[in-house]
Amino acid sequence: MTQDKPVVLIMAGGKGERFWPRSRVSTPKQLQKVYSKNTLLKETLNRAYTITSPDRVFIGTNATLKKAILAQERSFPENNFIIEPEGKNTAPIIALASLYFQEKFGDPVQVVLSADAWVNSDKEFAKSIQKALKEADEHLVLLGIKPNRPEVGYGYIASGKPTKHGFEVKSFFEKPDVKTAIKYIKKANFYWNPGIFLWKTSLILDEFEKHSPKILKPLKDRFPFKKMGDLGEAFKLLPSEPVDIAIMEKSARIRMVEASFSWDDVGSWLSLERVLPGDNQGNRHIGKEILFYKSGNNVTQTRKEFTALLGVQDIVVVEEEDVLFIASKEGIGDIKNMVAEIRKNKGLQKYTE
Repeated sequence: MTQDKPVVLIMAGGKGERFWPRSRVSTPKQLQKVYSKNTLLKETLNRAYTITSPDRVFIGTNATLKKAILAQERSFPENNFIIEPEGKNTAPIIALASLYFQEKFGDPVQVVLSADAWVNSDKEFAKSIQKALKEADEHLVLLGIKPNRPEVGYGYIASGKPTKHGFEVKSFFEKPDVKTAIKYIKKANFYWNPGIFLWKTSLILDEFEKHSPKILKPLKDRFPFKKMGDLGEAFKLLPSEPVDIAIMEKSARIRMVEASFSWDDVGSWLSLERVLPGDNQGNRHIGKEILFYKSGNNVTQTRKEFTALLGVQDIVVVEEEDVLFIASKEGIGDIKNMVAEIRKNKGLQKYTE
């Protein structure tokens, strides 16, 4: 029955920095086609529709991106947005969405997803969610991904005793250095934390009440918000915190279910090395014709009819109509700082917007 289906919240905020110049403030990466013919957001919506009905899927974003999303997703219900007046990480918008879902649906189970992930199988995703839902009546549940490399960009979960459908959670670990990540992946009970959450609305609100009243109270006291300005005033009072720190690392009611699908955070140009097929020299390309001559381990996205690379290794080339961006793979980690520098120049700001 429809009322038994979960409500899905897709987090789709962002400034469009790590995929610059393809993504900009007005069109961040989740609105871009990165690894398929669909945008990252469309891939996530399709994934959500495997576990619930379209009327129970909501997008958390800001007012500007709402317009951009509706321009792309014309059939998406205009009222199925949770609008944040400013980005304050994940905890505030999850608290706000929970108040809204409580009013609209009663006490549904929520599934929280991010809009910028790669998943290799929607079928296995749906199976994993169905399994995790069995733990969600009395617990806050998160999926765990078995790591296949020592990744320094992700948080980790250490699982504890097995439960009927998953595991207790021993502890959470922040992004490690390389040596520590190598140690983690050698441990059988260590998982990546992909930020995929499931919980009953009443339970997450209870946990906010207990562990992060500074986030819940300003929202609850003023809910429902009749004007965007009222919500803006409330948001000014809230700390900027991820739900992992605000709730998950403090709660005693956590469970983890191992995901049966492969997952990756499509967080930067280098992540395409993991989600796109490469040639015999390890080059990854999006675009029209290209020749890699005596060139290897490059990531390219071009618009020209034909591009030729000669004798180059380990570079990133991104061509947009108004910008050509070339970086070494070693230096790509500085892209956010570079975009910040571009923003300081009034004559160049337009290339980030």
